[in-house]
Amino acid sequence: MPLNERARYSFDSSSLIHAWNRVYRPQNFPSFWDKLEEAVREGLVVTSVEVLTELSKKDDAVFAWCKSLANDLCVEFDDDQQEHMRYIMGTYPRLVDTVRGKSGGDPFVIALARVRLGQVIVVSEEDFGRKDSPRIPDVCRAEGIECYKLADFIEARGWRF
Repeated sequence: MPLNERARYSFDSSSLIHAWNRVYRPQNFPSFWDKLEEAVREGLVVTSVEVLTELSKKDDAVFAWCKSLANDLCVEFDDDQQEHMRYIMGTYPRLVDTVRGKSGGDPFVIALARVRLGQVIVVSEEDFGRKDSPRIPDVCRAEGIECYKLADFIEARGWRF
């Protein structure tokens, strides 16, 4: 699907994996996953189709959940994102670890937010990196893109469990 006007959050795979496997396991927090699914179906929560590809290599269970929502969750890569992606990779070439093949979805997550700067917040569980090895929060801070941890997202939505 294309990036819709309702989108407010661009999720990274780290936040989904963190929620699924560590803090909001579906068997213990089904209401979290119900609320997140509702936010996806409303168009508020999106991610790049590249995150789905990244998840397919990392986590079968969260991948299956995301795949079941792919029509509402995954934003296809378009020309606007391509322009922002080119800028991000040109400015932060070490964002993606090409040696280990890690973080391939990260620039796509940021590009989604950068297309609609000030309207879309990145949600990632990554910590800050180093100057020679930036991570999502580093790039977001440098580019003026708001970046939340999962707990910040939950608080901003006013969710209670």
